[in-house]
Amino acid sequence: MKKLLLGLIALGFAFNVNAADLDVYGAINYKLSNDDNSSGEAVMKAENNGSKIGIDFSETLSEGAIGITGFAKLEVGIDADDSGSDTFDSRLAYAGVDMGTLGSVSGGRQANPTGGVSKTNIFNVYGNNSVFYYADRTSNTLKYSNDLGSISADTMFKIDGASGQDGVDVTDLSVSGDFGPLAVSGGYVDDAVNSINYMVGSASMDIEGLTLAGTYSFKDTTTDLTGIEATASYDIGGTTVAVGYGDKEGTASYITTGASHSLSGDVLAYAEYQMTDNDGTTTDTTQMAIGLKYSF
Repeated sequence: MKKLLLGLIALGFAFNVNAADLDVYGAINYKLSNDDNSSGEAVMKAENNGSKIGIDFSETLSEGAIGITGFAKLEVGIDADDSGSDTFDSRLAYAGVDMGTLGSVSGGRQANPTGGVSKTNIFNVYGNNSVFYYADRTSNTLKYSNDLGSISADTMFKIDGASGQDGVDVTDLSVSGDFGPLAVSGGYVDDAVNSINYMVGSASMDIEGLTLAGTYSFKDTTTDLTGIEATASYDIGGTTVAVGYGDKEGTASYITTGASHSLSGDVLAYAEYQMTDNDGTTTDTTQMAIGLKYSF
């Protein structure tokens, strides 16, 4: 996998010289955590926290009234501790065509539309525990995206050729829009293979440095389940303090607090604490972490 990634990067740079625009991006993110285990005993651990590297490609295919652009993305997660069987783990890999006002079409391993609906996903380690949704990323997909003014819409189909219902295994769609200080988004997933539906709605509002957000989700299955989450964050000269509450039916409720500070435009330091009140007889736990993230 290492040789494959290096080869693709080298190919990307060659491609950039000859025809296309190329952008390399990523993040090295590392944390020191002290989380309770299932018995309520604290375990300290230094570990990777979602490090990644990616490449964006784009090339103008046609100019004129309807400009057409080809694009592609390759993104892998980095196991900074080399603790697994693969140092690099596939996150995103897709290619597509952007037809301007007609929208864009892409295929490959892509981000799920409903995976990005929640506006309460504001913490670096914890939080966003109480949202029911299908997945963050899915392989074997086709996606159509388009914008209409301040409204953005995405529709994605999973077609894996193995256990589909009329060829389509999962339909995942989302709609979002910004209206001044108010931002709203919603999503719906039909998992035809497992006969499960997901619905997610979220909104946030900015008021002079204070951001308030809420997310409601619903999982329609044999036993219907709901999840609610609310967050508030405030920015003070490069330092952001945040608090959140979530209740995931059948699982637990959560209280999360955190602070982050931009040491520079690329370097972020953060500290977070979470209390987990598990349902039933499961032991309640606490989690805490500090970390450093360098983005490029």
